[in-house]
Amino acid sequence: MGNKMVNSKIKVSGNILSELSEKIPTNIIALNELIKNSYDAGSSLVSITIDTNRKLFIIKDDGSGMNKDDIDTLFHISKSTKIHGKKNEFNRITQGSKGLGFLSVFKFGKNVEWKTKKDKGYSFSVDFSKLIAMDDISQCEIELIENKDIGKGTEITINLDDYTSRILKDYLADEKNYKKILHSFNDNDFTINLKIDDSSYSSKELKPFLENEKKYQLYHVIYNSDDQNIIFYYNGHKIMGEIFSFDSANFKLDIDILIFQLKPHGKEKIDKLFVNHKDDLTPLIYYNSNLFNNYDLFDPNIMKNIKTDLVLNQMIGYININSENQSIDFNSDRSQFLQNEVTDSIVEFLKKINRFIQEIGGEKKKHLMDFDILWTQAIPLEYYNITDKREFKKLIREDFAFRNLVKIKIKNDGVLYSLFGKSVLLKKENVINTPYSARDTKNKTRSNNQKNDIPAKINLNCQSEIEITIPSSQLNLLDYIASIYDSQGRQIDKNQLDIEINKKKVKSNILSSIKKPCIKIVEYVYKDETTGPAINSLKLVFKESISVITSNRRQNKLIAIPAKENYIIKYNSTLGDLINEINNLNIKNYKGVISCSLRIIFEISVNAIATAKKHSNIFLNLGNDFEKKVIKIINHIKSNSQFVSAIAVSTGINYHTLNNILIESDFSSAIKKSHIAVHQTTELTMEDDIRYIAKYASFFAVITNEMLFNSKIG
Repeated sequence: MGNKMVNSKIKVSGNILSELSEKIPTNIIALNELIKNSYDAGSSLVSITIDTNRKLFIIKDDGSGMNKDDIDTLFHISKSTKIHGKKNEFNRITQGSKGLGFLSVFKFGKNVEWKTKKDKGYSFSVDFSKLIAMDDISQCEIELIENKDIGKGTEITINLDDYTSRILKDYLADEKNYKKILHSFNDNDFTINLKIDDSSYSSKELKPFLENEKKYQLYHVIYNSDDQNIIFYYNGHKIMGEIFSFDSANFKLDIDILIFQLKPHGKEKIDKLFVNHKDDLTPLIYYNSNLFNNYDLFDPNIMKNIKTDLVLNQMIGYININSENQSIDFNSDRSQFLQNEVTDSIVEFLKKINRFIQEIGGEKKKHLMDFDILWTQAIPLEYYNITDKREFKKLIREDFAFRNLVKIKIKNDGVLYSLFGKSVLLKKENVINTPYSARDTKNKTRSNNQKNDIPAKINLNCQSEIEITIPSSQLNLLDYIASIYDSQGRQIDKNQLDIEINKKKVKSNILSSIKKPCIKIVEYVYKDETTGPAINSLKLVFKESISVITSNRRQNKLIAIPAKENYIIKYNSTLGDLINEINNLNIKNYKGVISCSLRIIFEISVNAIATAKKHSNIFLNLGNDFEKKVIKIINHIKSNSQFVSAIAVSTGINYHTLNNILIESDFSSAIKKSHIAVHQTTELTMEDDIRYIAKYASFFAVITNEMLFNSKIG
């Protein structure tokens, strides 16, 4: 007997739709899916109406609408003609692609009606309860009704159940929630209107985010991955730019954020759009123009566990990620990337640039907020007849980060110091600086008990804490004093101070070289006869260098810079070996060899730059003047803040540290000392001099390396 053939049909039960709908976990995600459909259809306006009295949810757009083929695709489960991440016919980046869009409507209710028009007007409806109860949904037919009165676009009407009606109303009653719906797309050509019973809102009503609490704005920061330059603005002025390298071909990035220094409860006045579920301020992240419901990728609190004094967590704004990479996908509630090589690179880059922005900004914020730029409260007596602006620059604090940008104007009533829209007028006629004879004669007989006496004051010309690399040179402790005034407003000679170090009075103001890590607390005391002692303190922290330059291995020795570990010198293998050999020598036993070798580091470096095509014209007209060539290189880097930034990023050296080391006179001194060391090594060269030369030779080798291999330096 032959085999008998029978057929069996594949059936798809309706309950599969319930399981697929679980991929859309919440009403809010479903609402975003519906808005995305309108966006992909080229809509300029989508209107959402929630009527809890009539239990209706209506979403209507003016997009391209659907024809018969589009409707067939709508009900073809998991089929879509869209390609996620690609620009569509409306020049918009396509949002949907999974073919599950129509299931979003059933998160709000079971009975749904569509009205749509592309070439013809159609209306149709679906009862989801009946659909999921079917034994085989492939046999289901949807009746389409032609209707000439339907306008272009798509309108969906959903009958809400009691639970969904209540949940939607409660959720959207919170300003931070409904504003994120309104601004679910970062596109000025796409408007979202929302009406909840008698309350109406529109995405067009949002005030520009730069208008938020102008008085307390610290920084406006922008970054574009094409330019690779972080720009900091303060008070409307560009104050600094920092190179931050970007080399990914898988995505592009734009950052536009505001950082505040708010008073307590100040965040309550910030637009609620930028408040997360924890009621903290946050920038918003958009992926291909659509809001990405994630507050960890660019966490404002990322520095809290690293260095709290650099935390800049009062932050709002926009982080825009754009990509056409098809491997990028999300979890069901679109709050996390699905992990792969591309998404890992996005996550890591955002963490790094977030930390960098906060670190650089945190270091500078104290200089901007307090605007405490001068070490004196009045023009010192010896400056009264000076008319040279350069002399008045000396009254600016040495540690003020933007010292070289301060504008000085000599006026009839004093000297005006201006920077970034702020100014301070330093006057002669200030009470603490008024000559005794010009004051009320009654002041001559004031007693210690009179409340109008002005306390004597000691002013430092630096921060109250300073880090010094060991071994240090000897220090004159009076060099840190800017001025001293007694209770009569008279300026006092520095030599009248008593000095204590770690609570012990010292006879000399000279502190000998420090060779081991330690902390010295220096107290300056002036004993005023009227108001008693005036005291000011200075903390000196003596530290070792942080890391070592090497050609192939780390050595904790002489040639060192405060950079990342194992910095590699690439432009001359002989130099790398020489550095390793120097770092293996004991400075006490091999002082002569080390002295000669340090000079060679400068010479090899200058020769490497002179012979490089990249910098072929840098030494024009300098002849054989070796010292001038070194200074030319230092000034070449110092003159361009982007060059300094590029080196800081590449080496890990702090920008401020690097900027402060690029001093022409210091490198000139190192060259002179190295010349003496070569010709009169054992007689005149001290260990401190060798360490001084080594410090600047180390930095010069790094600068040379970066000039030759860093593409950001021209």
